[in-house]
Amino acid sequence: MARGKSGRGILLLALLAAGLAAPARADAPFAAAFPRKTRSKLVAAARSYEGSPYRLGGTGRDGIDCSGLVYRVSSQVLGLYPPRTARELALFCEPVRRSDIEPGDLVFFDTNGSVSHVGIFAGEDVFIHAASEGPRRGVIESSLNESYWSKAYVSAGRLVAPAGYLGIILAASAGPGFGEGAELKGAWASLCASLPLGGLELGLDLRPEYDGGLGVFRLPAALSLGLDRKLRFFAGPALTLGEPSEGGRDYEPGGGLAATAGLAWTPAAFRAGGRRLGLCGELVYNRYLEAGGGEAAGLGSSLRVGIGLSLRAGI
Repeated sequence: MARGKSGRGILLLALLAAGLAAPARADAPFAAAFPRKTRSKLVAAARSYEGSPYRLGGTGRDGIDCSGLVYRVSSQVLGLYPPRTARELALFCEPVRRSDIEPGDLVFFDTNGSVSHVGIFAGEDVFIHAASEGPRRGVIESSLNESYWSKAYVSAGRLVAPAGYLGIILAASAGPGFGEGAELKGAWASLCASLPLGGLELGLDLRPEYDGGLGVFRLPAALSLGLDRKLRFFAGPALTLGEPSEGGRDYEPGGGLAATAGLAWTPAAFRAGGRRLGLCGELVYNRYLEAGGGEAAGLGSSLRVGIGLSLRAGI
């Protein structure tokens, strides 16, 4: 039993450490509540740097490079700190077809055998960038139709949700659940719809799960608060189907607004098939009472740890 508890503790610590060690930046595309307005602000902020001289590694008006312009504009408008090279930005952004580019998207170019230059699309085939060579240097506007840039064009990427975005974030996750001693206890899933508000995400979660240890199916409907894309707290009432019992002891499902409560975190994310997936974990307390006694059941029956995969998208 001690070995099982140790394994569970190591798993929790590893996921938490990964979350703390990961860079403090959100994954693209950023789900702005008013994407069309936000995109206009990105373009306006980029234009405010026009005339600034080029300086490799620079991020200010006294000297700035191409990825530095994206970095500075993103931090000003979005409060985000994206990668600092064109190549890393191309991997960081959500890919978008050239025919679907919108103002505020990023455009990438191959000027030396790989992705090495980036600009901010402003509409009408115009992009704003910090040029290091040519007759005009520094932050300027150029056209994708110019011969040089047309040949050098590689791809486009999205930092902000498209202009038609309704402002709703949908997230789904699922995986196995573990109880005391890290034994497999059942399976869980989470379906969440949330709305960005003031840097937070307010949401409604449906969290069906099967607890094989207690022999019940549980369906909580919880309110959630996301501090960022990595960490979310939730609590709410739950419907329990079945008569919970474990180890010869009978229980009753606890009611109230915190029948289920917990936290979920996504310490790492990656792309697969054009989708943003994440490695997620959660710690959940399901309230049960001893039958007839009214006392809360022990943590061994009420506490669950889950690990799984998550998928997140905006509509």
